[in-house]
Amino acid sequence: MALAEYLRRSAAAFSMSADVTDAARTAEAGMALLDAAVIAESLSSEDRGIRVLSEAGLFESMPDGRAAFVEIPEIRAAVLRALVSGGQDGAAIIANLVATAATLDDPYGDRHP
Repeated sequence: MALAEYLRRSAAAFSMSADVTDAARTAEAGMALLDAAVIAESLSSEDRGIRVLSEAGLFESMPDGRAAFVEIPEIRAAVLRALVSGGQDGAAIIANLVATAATLDDPYGDRHP
């Protein structure tokens, strides 16, 4: 759920930008992020992608057994890269996040809050 919430927040930011700029491409990017959020909701905790993200230190424990997805610069860049490259759907966005997480050398280093 934490990943889905993060993707929805990202989609909201793109939607606000699309409202201001009236750019169809920006609105499409927001829709791709919403698609990725729906996919993320259906992933089980045993999913390989969730495991890679978790092992990269991208989930932060919160009260009441909840978690938050941690956006670090590399993750934000992966989301933006997927969106500006054009034609990315939700599955591709999640795949880009997982691929980026797999390359992180020191997940608990200076980047992690």
